[in-house]
Amino acid sequence: MKKVCVLLFLAASLGTSVHSMAQQGPDLRTQATEATRKLAQQISLDDARSIQVRRFTYERLVQEAEVTRMYADDPAMLQNKMRVVGEEYAEKLKGVLSDAQFQRYATLNAAVAPTTASAPAQH
Repeated sequence: MKKVCVLLFLAASLGTSVHSMAQQGPDLRTQATEATRKLAQQISLDDARSIQVRRFTYERLVQEAEVTRMYADDPAMLQNKMRVVGEEYAEKLKGVLSDAQFQRYATLNAAVAPTTASAPAQH
């Protein structure tokens, strides 16, 4: 009987988690599409690269939402995890964008992220 109760609890919690992800899914997809559209204008993305960038952007938004949920009570860890998510996103972009496009992205990203600019430089 205990196993049945545990299984029911796990099924209910999994269902709740899937439901919450499904609810934020379309919103995050819309955000990813809009962010990609803006970035495409700023760094001259072609259609093929835009599709890949939109996928990477959506994945980043999902990761950021998960990190925010998990580390909401630990600002230092939250900031660290968000930095890692941003670095991983930049690496994915670097593999898809031309050198000139990535340089423009890096310049835009540096202008948008003042917290990074105030951090000590690492060489």
